[in-house]
Amino acid sequence: MQSFVVVLVLRSGFASSSGLLRSSRNSRASFVVGVHHRRDNRTVAGVGGAQRNNNGAVDRGCWFSSLHNFSSVRFISSHFSFTMLLQTLLHTESTKQHPFSRKLRTTGAKTVFEEPKLARSGFAVDSEPRSYSLPLISPAHLQNFPRNSFLIGFSSIFWREAWKYGERAFRYCNHDVGHAIAAVAMAAAELGWDVKIVDGLGNEDLKKLMGLDVFPKFEVPSKPIKGKIPEIEFEHPDCALVVFPSGVGGFDVSYEKLSSSIKEFTALDWTGKPNSLSKEHVCWDIIHRTAEAVEKPLTIANEFTVDPFCASGICSESCYKGYTVREVVRKRRSAVDMDGVTTMERETFYQILLHCLPSGSGSGEKKQKRQLALPFRVLSWDAEVHAVLFVHRVKGLPKGLYFLVRNEDHFEELQKATRPDFEWEKPEGCPDELPLYILARGDCQQVAKALSCHQDIAGDGCFSLGMVAHFEPTLRKKNVWMYPRLFWETGVLGQVLYLEAHAIGISATGIGCFFDDPVHELLGLTGSNFQSLYHFTVGGPVLDKRIMSLPAYPGPKIDA
Repeated sequence: MQSFVVVLVLRSGFASSSGLLRSSRNSRASFVVGVHHRRDNRTVAGVGGAQRNNNGAVDRGCWFSSLHNFSSVRFISSHFSFTMLLQTLLHTESTKQHPFSRKLRTTGAKTVFEEPKLARSGFAVDSEPRSYSLPLISPAHLQNFPRNSFLIGFSSIFWREAWKYGERAFRYCNHDVGHAIAAVAMAAAELGWDVKIVDGLGNEDLKKLMGLDVFPKFEVPSKPIKGKIPEIEFEHPDCALVVFPSGVGGFDVSYEKLSSSIKEFTALDWTGKPNSLSKEHVCWDIIHRTAEAVEKPLTIANEFTVDPFCASGICSESCYKGYTVREVVRKRRSAVDMDGVTTMERETFYQILLHCLPSGSGSGEKKQKRQLALPFRVLSWDAEVHAVLFVHRVKGLPKGLYFLVRNEDHFEELQKATRPDFEWEKPEGCPDELPLYILARGDCQQVAKALSCHQDIAGDGCFSLGMVAHFEPTLRKKNVWMYPRLFWETGVLGQVLYLEAHAIGISATGIGCFFDDPVHELLGLTGSNFQSLYHFTVGGPVLDKRIMSLPAYPGPKIDA
């Protein structure tokens, strides 16, 4: 099971008033799923979409064109509410943000303000989900970012996955980081903010930023061991994001100066003691050795860029249900089983995939590559993850094996690397801007199940997919620390699929157990240029009536 600690560092500019550090329990601030607002105050939810202006024309720039008032910390609280909401949904039966976290919802948050109106010096606060409050914990100071911006840092506790999944915990934790990154980016967008990963920072910088350097270094044993190892429940720093008002344009970030500022955090008095999960542990040494091998150093030369926003394409806006954003978020579940009956219209299938493209639509880009659309724009690298799709129940499309090329620079390499008898033809009715290709026709339900550890859920939905990364060339060109980042990208893509599925009235789930070598054999891939990293399925869920959903805490009446 995996855990995040979130650290927020705010630049000054938020006005103070009584009670600013506590959000209203009846707050109606919305987490964005990509909303097309309608006059009846309902929404058509679809990730990264556009909305229509008063003349009825699609306004593709509207996603960030109407900014909220930044004069209150209450917006920070709203952002927290809806980012964390997708992780826990405040329900006993977890409506999970990260698909491997199940019942152990151990997400916490720390906020560091630099606000002269609230204190003579900056200070940090820690969120409390039961009361939605932000209590004071320690003083702090940070510069380098625009007014009304703040940092969010993620860290993982490998043991909270490893107790159940063993050495697979490393990739499961990094999948979860990707899901959380997407949640932050999309929640911020609804409140008028943009988000970018602060990827020049190194592992040691992140430790200091999140107060993780106060804990002793975990000494990795030479082989797996079992016993009382409480220090194994340490937090591993993953990444930091900067959330800033949309429209400020590019701004310079000196990673050297930022790293120097973060060193001041070592003087902070970090209070509190982390709770422990287990009395006994098993140390899977390969998890920690891998994490050490891919640690990122400070990279001063990294350029911080903010690209223009680009909305996703639209081909079937009517496929979305008339849910409000809040309803989509609260309906979100990881399906435990698919009914094997539910079908999907071809145009709906295409619409979902349009929202999975990194460059969006109408960006001026000649091909898919740069990550400009929500929520992919949060990432600092070009798209490196593709999707091989097993189409089972899509009306108007033949069953078979399909491929979504998310970085078209890889197209020729993919054609040469895969089986020579694959068709590589665009399916009927496919939008011109959607680089989707049919590879082979035929019923692939049993194949999909077999590849996903013989799980029926992979063959009983409308479609399932494997996420295939441009692997070894990426690691060679961009360095080994891209290894966990490739998993983050799969998690971001998975989060889009979750929300898209619920927006059209069905469900989805991530599949962490699969056989990668047979996936490669099916595609004809050899070597390590392309690697299967994550599987997913979308379809009609089977609801278990034995499961009851109750509010986890006393909270808003709408929680129930």
